[in-house]
Amino acid sequence: MAIPWGLILLAAILIASVCVKQEIKEGIQYGARCAVFEAASLTFNPEVVTSAKQNLKEGIEFVAKTGKEGMKDLINDPQIKQDLKEALEFSGDKFRK
Repeated sequence: MAIPWGLILLAAILIASVCVKQEIKEGIQYGARCAVFEAASLTFNPEVVTSAKQNLKEGIEFVAKTGKEGMKDLINDPQIKQDLKEALEFSGDKFRK
């Protein structure tokens, strides 16, 4: 008597697992589709594009300004000037020979 009930229970569990598996698969597909659509809508949103352009511009300006100040500091350093002068003299002497 237990064997038929066990088989019925096993069949019910298998059917339920197949249904749940399909629901999970559909849920993952739905989530991926929504993520793609949301990313695409943000990409073409004028506010986001304008903000990204402004941030990029400010970042480039900051890097240029910082690099310029750093180069000025290096060039004005007397030890660096002396090292550059010696390196240029050495390379000039090497090519003359």
